[in-house]
This record gives sequence, C-alpha cells and structure tokens, in this order.
Amino acid sequence: MEGVNTDLETATDPDRHRHPARTLPRTTRRPERSAVVDLAAIRHNTRLLKGLAAPAELMAVVKADAYGHGAVAVARAALEAGADALGVAHVSEAIELRRHGIQAPLLAWLHTVDTDFGAAIGNDIALGVSGGEFEAIAEAARALGRTARVHLKVDTGLGRNGFTMQRWPAAVRAAASAQEAGTIAVVGIMTHLGAADEPQAPENEEQLAVFQRAVELAQEAGLSPSVCHVANTPGTFDAADMAEPRRMLRDMVRVGIGIYGISPFADRSAADLGLIPAMTLRTTVTNVKEVPAGQGVSYGFRYRTPEATTLALIPVGYADGVPRIATGGPVRIDGVSYAEVGRIAMDQIVVDLGRPGLAGEEGRNLLGAEAVLFGADENPSVREWSEAAQTIDYEIVTRISPRVTREYIDTGRDAADASGDGVEANWTIVLHPASAEETQRIARRLAAHLRPGDLMTLTGELGAGKTTFTQGLGAGLGVREGIISPTFVLVRQHPNDPEGPRPGGPMLVHVDAYRLATAAEIDDIDLEETLPASVTVVEWGTGKVEHLTDSRLEITIDRATGAGASDGGSALSAVLADLEAGSGDGADEPRTLTIRGIGPRWAGDAPRELLQ
Repeated sequence: MEGVNTDLETATDPDRHRHPARTLPRTTRRPERSAVVDLAAIRHNTRLLKGLAAPAELMAVVKADAYGHGAVAVARAALEAGADALGVAHVSEAIELRRHGIQAPLLAWLHTVDTDFGAAIGNDIALGVSGGEFEAIAEAARALGRTARVHLKVDTGLGRNGFTMQRWPAAVRAAASAQEAGTIAVVGIMTHLGAADEPQAPENEEQLAVFQRAVELAQEAGLSPSVCHVANTPGTFDAADMAEPRRMLRDMVRVGIGIYGISPFADRSAADLGLIPAMTLRTTVTNVKEVPAGQGVSYGFRYRTPEATTLALIPVGYADGVPRIATGGPVRIDGVSYAEVGRIAMDQIVVDLGRPGLAGEEGRNLLGAEAVLFGADENPSVREWSEAAQTIDYEIVTRISPRVTREYIDTGRDAADASGDGVEANWTIVLHPASAEETQRIARRLAAHLRPGDLMTLTGELGAGKTTFTQGLGAGLGVREGIISPTFVLVRQHPNDPEGPRPGGPMLVHVDAYRLATAAEIDDIDLEETLPASVTVVEWGTGKVEHLTDSRLEITIDRATGAGASDGGSALSAVLADLEAGSGDGADEPRTLTIRGIGPRWAGDAPRELLQ
C-alpha cells in the first residue's frame, strides 16, 4: 500500500518467538529518524515483574512520557499485561493520560505551589503528600465537595521528598483529622529507596525498618491505608534473595525502568534479568564518502582518520537526545557495529567504516541503509551508550527528544501476545498510514473480509482517527453515508445502502463505550439483538464486550508522540469537531494502526491485502 509502513506477525510463524534482530521495512514514507517502541516487549516485561511481585500489585511508572517511550501507548500495553495502577511524577502527566481515555488508578507524587490539585481530584487522580501541599489538597477537596485520595510519603533516609520521621507523627495525626472531616482519604503510604540497585547496601535494610515504624505510627493514629509501597524495579528483583521478601514487596511495587526492558543494575544486563529492551533508536545513513588519512572529523578535529577510509554520516545528534559527550558510542549499519567518531554535533554524528571503497560500486547500498544506535537482540544496547556518555541507562532513553518520531510495533515476542482479557491473538498487523485517506483505504480493504456477526473494538485517543476508520469501514460495507462519532448517543445504526457496493450486506452498528464502565452496562444497550445481523464497532470496548462473542478484531490507533488536536488539545473541541465535520480526526498526521485477530473466526493467516 503506497504511503503505508507495515509490519506483520502471525501466530503460526515458526520463528515468531526466536527474538531475531529487528529491522523494520524501509519505505519512502518511513520517518527519517524514529524511536521504535515494541509494545509486546512492554507487555512481556510487565508480566515478568508482576510475577516477581505477586501477590503484591504492580504500579507501572510512566512518568517523563514513559521514560521517553510514549506514556499513552505504554500505559495501555502495561495495563493489558496486568498492571494494576499507573504512576507519574506530575499531575499534568496524569491528566494527559485521563484525556486519552485511560481510566486506571493513577498516582502523581511530585507537586509545586502551582499544581492544580482541583483538576487532579476532579479527574480521580490520587496524590502523593510529602509536606506543605497537604493543606492545599484539603482545601481543593473542600471547594469541590469531594474527597481527595492521598498516599502519604515518608522520607526514610533518601533526603528528598517526604515527611521526615520527626514530622511524621504530627503528619499522620493531621491526616487522620482531615480524613474524619471527609476532605481526604489516606489510601496509601509510600517511600523511595536510595540504594536498591546495590542489594548489599546496609541502607536498604535501614530504610525498610524506618518504613515499618512509619506504618505502625500511622495505624496508631487511626489510619488504615489499603496499600503500602516501597519497592522500585531493583527492589522487586532482589526481594526474592531477602530473608523476608514481603518487607520489600509490601502491598504494591512501583516499577519504572524494568517495564522498558532496561536493567537497573551495573553488574546485570537486561538479558540476565529476562527483560526485553522496548526501544530501538534508528535512522538511515545520509552520506557516505571516501576520505584520506589524516582527515579531521567534526568540531575541534578531535578525531583524524588514521588511514584512508570511508565515513558515514548519521542524521541524529544532541538535539535528538544523543549525549554530546558520548564519543565512541556504537551504531549498527548493515549488520556491523561501528564506533561514532569525532564530537557529536546538534544534528549529526559520524562513523568510520574502517576501510576505503565503501562509497563506490561495492558499497553504494549503504546510502539509505538503516542505522541503529541501540535496541534489542543484536543491536547495540542502551548500556553501551550510557557508558560512552558516562551516565546511566535511564538518561539515554528519557532524553530522546520530541523531534524523533515514536513508532509503535507489536513483534509478537510476548509469549502470550494477549489481548486485554488475556486471550491469545492469532495474528497481529501493524500499519503506519500517513494520512486520513490511507486510514480509510485500510478500513475499506478490511470491510471486504467482514460479515454479519463480526465484532470490533476500536481504541484511540480523541482525534486519533477512530471516526475516520469507521467511515472507511462504512464505505467498504456499503452502508448509508453520515457516519459521525456516536459520542452523545452511545449507539448509531447505519443500514445497508441497496445502491451501494454491497447491496443486501450487513448494517454497521457504531458504539461509543467510553462512558460505559462495565460489561453489564454494555448489556443494557442490547447489542446482543443487533450483533448477529450487523458488523459492530465498539469504541473503547476492550474489557467490556468480550462476553458477546468468542471472536473479535481489536483495533488500536495511536498518533505519533507530539501529535495533538488541531486546536491545542481540547477534548471538548475535538468532539465538537467530530460532530461538525463528520471526521474531526482526519488530519494528515502519522498514525500507528494495530489490528489483532482473536478467536476461531480469525484463525489462520492475517488478511494480507491490508499490506498492499
């Protein structure tokens, strides 16, 4: 399909779980540089960590735009894999997740004097309380006539946020008083470890002992929080080696870096821990040229070629998040890893290919060849770049800048490759339509495979393209025109057009389940009656409609990170644009469109015509 990037995995592929090096198809419409995020890796890592923590719950930390991976897509993948809650640093990050339709429990814990606590309470976001913000949160709750859910944070020795143990007794008494008044509900107590990545550090046991005493004092003050949480990713891994693992794991763990397939330990790699790196930072070679011995390279001429050689220019630099100090970091080109040479510039780096002649007839294919700075499998690792930059792995991924497009794929590495209810998908197609027209073209092709009784769930933020996609389905099914968002009516029925391309075909039932919280509420709109004779599309239906049939298509539409509503992101205006224009989500912005076939109806191979 012209203008559409594709990736296909099928459950019957014998090589599906062998973790091959990942090279995505190259097309003319591929982003010039991108951070490719494997959502199957996110799910795998989440399940692994949840298993280590069990029976404790797991909070997936998606602060800092999910450590640079894209908070919305990562949050959804982690929740699909069993995460019980999401954690962020700032209220603004939490509100952004709510704006994209994510309704899971959310905690934000780092505030300023300008934090909008009213917006947090109104969006059902739990708040960490560490000191002076206590009164502001209570006042915001009183003004709204609501009860703020809070997690009290105690400083057990890290010296950052949290009540000191000297102030803790007064803090828990004040919290108990506010709870009696109905302005707050203390649902959690938390702390943060300072040396969990060093399992033998005595401070770990010291902090756990202080935390236990803090919990006891809170209980003596009359508080009974439902979750006490301490462990981060390294704490979760190392709890099994402790005499009393539950002292570390408590009721819930807050895991961040491990979700992204990165090891928090200096002496253990991601592979050692069973983690799969989720991000691949890639671009293409933009220039290849022959140079003589003694050629200076980049600012300051800190590198000169020791002999005649070939240089390759890679169009990423410190403006894209590659640390300026990281001279010598690896870049994999055409199956070979080369060291970056010379000073890293704002927009570009240079690698020495090691011998002359590669810009001639023999090596001309290197122009445009994919260049990978880091990723999974045989690609260079994040660790190699953090060592070159004299920093930590966390910094490398979180600093990848917004001008690097985020692409989302689903490689099927995850052993379960599960849908939201844990059912294995038969196949997964990942497409990258470059425009609204391409999105509709894909939907029309899919419509050719649909028949009465087929059910689809359709997930995507406001403005992602859900209505555009449904309009394409309608055109392919031959239903009457006039498909718009069903936001304010829940269900719209679109009868078959006897003069359309499929006379006598099924009608299209279009449902918006965003405000329907449970499967029982879905039953109240009687989809069972229309399902057998129609093609049914349910927006935000994951976790709500699976009981209606044993087969379905799960469709997810994601914008590239940084794409937003044309008016600056107003949810209401996006809905109104949908209603006024019929498709307010049709802007020509890059999308990632993921289609999963689930159940006996979709057994066998994926419809490969979708890839044309």
